[in-house]
Amino acid sequence: MIRLMTGLIGVFLLTACVGTGDSSYEDRDTSDGASYSMDDSSAGDMDMVEEESAVSGERLIGEKVIRTVSQEYETLDFTRTTDYVRATVETHDAFIEYSYESSYTGAGGTSRQYRVVDYTLRVPTDRLNAFLRDLEGMDAYKTSEQMGTEDVTQFYRDTEARVAVLANKEDRLNELLELADTIEEIIQIEDSLSETIAERESLQSQLDYYDDLIDYTVVRMSVTERPRIASERGEGVSFFRRVQEAFADSIYAFYYILQDITVFLVYALPFIVVIGLVIWLIWFIRRRLTRRNKNL
Repeated sequence: MIRLMTGLIGVFLLTACVGTGDSSYEDRDTSDGASYSMDDSSAGDMDMVEEESAVSGERLIGEKVIRTVSQEYETLDFTRTTDYVRATVETHDAFIEYSYESSYTGAGGTSRQYRVVDYTLRVPTDRLNAFLRDLEGMDAYKTSEQMGTEDVTQFYRDTEARVAVLANKEDRLNELLELADTIEEIIQIEDSLSETIAERESLQSQLDYYDDLIDYTVVRMSVTERPRIASERGEGVSFFRRVQEAFADSIYAFYYILQDITVFLVYALPFIVVIGLVIWLIWFIRRRLTRRNKNL
């Protein structure tokens, strides 16, 4: 009984140490100027991690970084470009997490449909630079590119420390459960044990989620099919060049409108023939009736 009471006191003290996370975790500035917050459940080990860092003299910033990339492309050959993207993904052991293909109507009054596809790719972080370099060889025009980094090192280390504390608490509770004599003690220890396990597994799932984001960079990419691609873009384009581009766009629009009219006439040809025959038949009958009336 004395050992059980001593163990319960130890668990109580351990729980008190873990439970000091009621106060909110203050935002911390990272090396790239970003700030991050931590939930109440992980704040209890903040001081412990800071003390260990101060003693060892090691900096924890920069070890766990999440990278994101966003790119937009325009292409004249949609099928060739998308095939190139898929081949590059396979070459670098990446995978397509999500893709969505749709169509839109071209400008200038044409009815021609053009395709656009949105990708969410997961690329191994250690092969990200090589992956992006290979995309430069794609027969497409890159209209925009954004890259971002998020340093989650402090949050990750604090969560790791809290998982370790909960694991120690779980082991201690299992030892006390073997020493328990009464039903009340067993129920009390099992309740505390189940809560500890649930909290530890929840925090561990957060670590696993961040590991996945850190190891595989998210690359969001869109590829849009165009009838033509302007050779120059941006605010630095001269007025004369803009007039040239507008004139070229109007020529392309007129060309595709002629195509649409031709296709429409092909579809309407049977109706035109039937209507023409009906009109000719009516004219022929009226003419015969008019001649007959004159003869009478």
